[in-house]
Amino acid sequence: MTAAGLSPESIEGILKIAATYKKKDDEPERDAATSLAIITKMIGETNEYIKGQSEADQKIYAVIIEKKKAELIEAAKKQ
Repeated sequence: MTAAGLSPESIEGILKIAATYKKKDDEPERDAATSLAIITKMIGETNEYIKGQSEADQKIYAVIIEKKKAELIEAAKKQ
């Protein structure tokens, strides 16, 4: 995110959101459905957070997300 040009403030906010969804040591393994639900919720919360950041950060974040989507699609095709 830093290399893409996202501001330190936005990065910090995103990392704080992600930390709240990190699996706890004493938490049982998550199944695929649970993991997908958690990721979906985290992405939604992150998207809402980014809406409150600068226009430049919003644009950079959108580029990062599109790149990640493309990477995931390519990875899925290889499975």
